[in-house]
Amino acid sequence: MAAVNYAKMQSKAWYGDERITLRFPEGWEVNTVAPQDAPKLTATEIEEALSLPIGTPRISEIATGRKNAVIVIDDLSRPTPVAEIIPFLLQELKDIPKDEIRFVVGGGSHRALTPEEIAKKVGANIAREYQVTCHDFMSGDLRAFGNLPNGMPIYINRVVADADLKICLGGIYPHGSVGFGGGAKLIVPGVAGFATMFYFHTFCPSRGHAVIERQSSNPDHRDAAEAVAGILGLDVIVNIVINSKREVAGVFVGDYVKAHRMGAKLALETYGTKIPEKISQKTDLVVLNCYPLDSDPIQTAKALWVRNHFTNNYTIAINPASDGICYHGLFDQVDYARFVDQKSKQEPMVFTAPKIHSPDQLLVCSEHFPVSDFYKKHSSDLLFRQWNTLVEAVAEKLPDNPKVAVFPCAGIQVPVQDN
Repeated sequence: MAAVNYAKMQSKAWYGDERITLRFPEGWEVNTVAPQDAPKLTATEIEEALSLPIGTPRISEIATGRKNAVIVIDDLSRPTPVAEIIPFLLQELKDIPKDEIRFVVGGGSHRALTPEEIAKKVGANIAREYQVTCHDFMSGDLRAFGNLPNGMPIYINRVVADADLKICLGGIYPHGSVGFGGGAKLIVPGVAGFATMFYFHTFCPSRGHAVIERQSSNPDHRDAAEAVAGILGLDVIVNIVINSKREVAGVFVGDYVKAHRMGAKLALETYGTKIPEKISQKTDLVVLNCYPLDSDPIQTAKALWVRNHFTNNYTIAINPASDGICYHGLFDQVDYARFVDQKSKQEPMVFTAPKIHSPDQLLVCSEHFPVSDFYKKHSSDLLFRQWNTLVEAVAEKLPDNPKVAVFPCAGIQVPVQDN
């Protein structure tokens, strides 16, 4: 039987969510290393999750007597399909006047979403009928809450801080500094001010990639975020676990610690990926599809944890980076308006066909990653625009009939022990 020389996967989260096929030359042995995955929830199952909160009363009960509510959501850098959950959540808030419910995009130091992107995130009807604003971490429109015992100053978005009922609606994904996103992370860094965010990123230790509970005695990023959530009075979270097709596979409602940990356990099961020993030891080329974290250039790094499980191989990362904007305000140390102004005055770097020199180089296939930004962030790596061109180039470095391992949704896949 001839070896399989193609792999199928999803691509372009938020920008089509296309089903694509990667084709390789004849004779190449292509193995798709998929996560355990999970099925899509039904509407009934989503309703049931909201009716059975973890560690808190039902949202409709919490909302009783509250004059207004704010729902903090994640931005397009996260693939969370919040638009599918919002109608169920609003049903829980039916006793609060519609014009007293606001949405805040808790993007931390990411750029603000455009009106079109907001509609894409929350749904056109919600964008039209409710007030949706984006957090500005450099704004002075904040409330101060003193300091944590470790010295971290606490400044939080005023709209969120002043709300009678505070809800965070976001996704749970593997993350290097907090273990898994979600929970209180939509408060810090999600809607935190510059001083809080700077301290958080600079002085708090990381929990570790895909680590659910802290492994040391020292408070870390997750602890700091949860401490602030407690001081702020975060009432409830609605956290989502997706599957490999960006469908809702789990909904966890309730306390920002208890519900988050339950969700993180399902996330670890769903994203968990066993890498057979014969593949980890005998693979010539690893292909990492960044989906579903492939909407912007910055998220490329989240797919690279898999590289730690391979040696002496070439690595390709596929990130269409559809929005083409490589901005992270805290790390770029500039607000978005000035960033755009600076970019408009720069001469665009001319794209030239790169030459592969070493297996250590990451080979990135991207339609929209700006050339100058790419080589600023990936100075020793190589950028390709076309898949076929990249395959032709790497073929010159590989042995005859090479073995290829493809991770179809590497942005969220978590390598686990193959027993």
